[in-house]
Amino acid sequence: MQIEIIKFIQSMKSPFLDVFFQIVTMTGEEYFYIIAAAIIFWCVNKKFGYKLGFALLTSTIVNTVLKDLVNSARPIGVSGIRSLRIQTATGQSFPSGHTQGASTFWVSWIVQVRKRWIYIVGITVILLVAYSRMYLGVHYPIDVIGGAAIGFIWVFISNYIFDYAETTRKKWILMVMVVPMLIGMIFFKEKTYYTISGTVLGFYIGYLIESKYVQYEVRNTFAAQLIKVVFGLTILIILKSALKVILPISVGADFLRYFLIGLWITVGAPYLFKRFMGEVKQRGLL
Repeated sequence: MQIEIIKFIQSMKSPFLDVFFQIVTMTGEEYFYIIAAAIIFWCVNKKFGYKLGFALLTSTIVNTVLKDLVNSARPIGVSGIRSLRIQTATGQSFPSGHTQGASTFWVSWIVQVRKRWIYIVGITVILLVAYSRMYLGVHYPIDVIGGAAIGFIWVFISNYIFDYAETTRKKWILMVMVVPMLIGMIFFKEKTYYTISGTVLGFYIGYLIESKYVQYEVRNTFAAQLIKVVFGLTILIILKSALKVILPISVGADFLRYFLIGLWITVGAPYLFKRFMGEVKQRGLL
């Protein structure tokens, strides 16, 4: 029955829809979330940036673990189903990582903003990403349903832990998410798990350092915000690319590379922004 649903969805295929749904599915990928979370953290709302970052990163860990445990095959190669953009179809089929990521991202926004327009935008994008994964022939309906549900539930679990840690000022409580993830590296020796684990650890350590020593202030002039985004993302891309060339090819190197990226987003860039942008603002140059 699930195969027939995919075939029905693909019966409405066209060159335009092929391109459209490949673009839609990109909004459920790693680069989109890293850039979006970094911009939110640097320029919009620091606390929400932290909360969103923890929710997205730990949700990805949950997704990776579930894929390995369930170990279900994708519809790729099934007779009568064509599959596009299969390079993004990493790991097993259930639950859909793209759909779970979209659900985590947009439900986090819905909970934060609580306005009618964000409900409409968020739900629409989640449904479009879920549909795109079936249209592209890389997931079954049960995969996207599971991904959307898990992402929704995980937002509230992650937010509860983060809010409790912030309210009680016991930031070590976030270790209940970080420590099991690090232990999991013993059992899940794959690239995705190690890269996300590295990012989570860097993000967490950066959170501790920034909160205590940097205390970065998000607000600034529009020109300064634009400079922050361009500079911050440029260094992030350089850091990611340069370390890939310098470090050996291994999951350990992937862990270190993304650990440094997590640190850059949460403490490296904020420290430089505060140090230099604040100075520039005081002199009235921006």
